[in-house]
Amino acid sequence: MSYGTPEESGVRTYTARAVSKQQIGEYRLTVTCRAETDNMMAPEVEVLFQKFMDTLSASPDFTVTAQRTTEFTENITATT
Repeated sequence: MSYGTPEESGVRTYTARAVSKQQIGEYRLTVTCRAETDNMMAPEVEVLFQKFMDTLSASPDFTVTAQRTTEFTENITATT
């Protein structure tokens, strides 16, 4: 099987997760959110998501993590 050059498919996802430092019984509250827009590859999305993260991280009540994932595709051609 021959593989082509990986190409960005244009699918990018930003996800933030905030976990409360205070417990509710034995558990902590987890809040997860995903950024969505019609053009996730636009550079402005990264800037706005960073502002959102900075705002969340300022809270002393939550531990905040985030990630950005980008989907890649490779075309596969048959070998003959």
